[in-house]
Amino acid sequence: MTNEFELIAHNKVQDIYVFLIEMHYRSTHLHMDIEMVYLLSGSLNITTNNKKIKLRQGDFIVLNSCQLHELHSKNAALLLIFQFSPKIFESFFPKINEVYFDTKPIALKDSEIGNHLLANLLAASQAYFQEEEHFPLLCHGFSAIIMFDLMKLIPHKQMKEETKSQLLLKLERIKRISDYISKNYQQKLLLSDIAKKEALSSTYLSHFFHENFGVTFQEYLNLIRCEKAQYMLIHTESTLLAICEACGFSDVRYLNSSFTRFYGVSPKLFRTQQQSCINQVTAAEQEIINKQYIFSKNQSLEKINQLLQPLLSTYENY
Repeated sequence: MTNEFELIAHNKVQDIYVFLIEMHYRSTHLHMDIEMVYLLSGSLNITTNNKKIKLRQGDFIVLNSCQLHELHSKNAALLLIFQFSPKIFESFFPKINEVYFDTKPIALKDSEIGNHLLANLLAASQAYFQEEEHFPLLCHGFSAIIMFDLMKLIPHKQMKEETKSQLLLKLERIKRISDYISKNYQQKLLLSDIAKKEALSSTYLSHFFHENFGVTFQEYLNLIRCEKAQYMLIHTESTLLAICEACGFSDVRYLNSSFTRFYGVSPKLFRTQQQSCINQVTAAEQEIINKQYIFSKNQSLEKINQLLQPLLSTYENY
């Protein structure tokens, strides 16, 4: 199972990526692009910089280049994701690589600048999916205007290249650790194993882990295992013992206690609730409930026109 929505193939504009996505969960990750998230419906929790941020319908947030983050929605959240590479602006705005935006949600409709940014964000997204002649020019032009509005609207600080390089090295270590756990969670996994791979002491790595992941190593490992167990409970008929073994838990009792802690119900009750849901919705609806859904190019354009055209009409004079 993959959550890599960056890999979905739309007709790409160089250094710009746009996605309309129904999000349930996106594991801890980072990328080199600046990412803007606009929440169209539902609610979304973002974990980043060792804190949890809640977005509500209509909220907007900026995630910086190389900023580690995790996305989670209890129910499906409809998101418009707009990513662009800082490389777009380097020739005429070289300080772009020193800009670090505050990560906090903003209601764009509460200010004139926010409305202006929203109108251009929607227009850029529409152009991206519509793919009319010379549309990359439109997308890049809108991106520059959006960046200009971001600089006025979102509090930010200048981060020297040296500081950013140090931050990147730290984030690369976090990514290596996260990837290693994701690939080896089924096995017996010890903090000392990872410390050895990273040439660190177990004590240092324990502090590093808690500081940067927001939880202890064991808590994080149990969360990964519970996520895999949740998927198996929904998509397979495997017994609890089989799920326990497949997800790396030492015994069913440990699976039960860990799963109940994270999801509020036992694995058995969770499966019963899911089966009840299946009886009440269509297969297509269940597909959306069970995993994130990334809209195709045509679906995205239709959805954006349907949901966002009133806003574009309102601000068409911007």
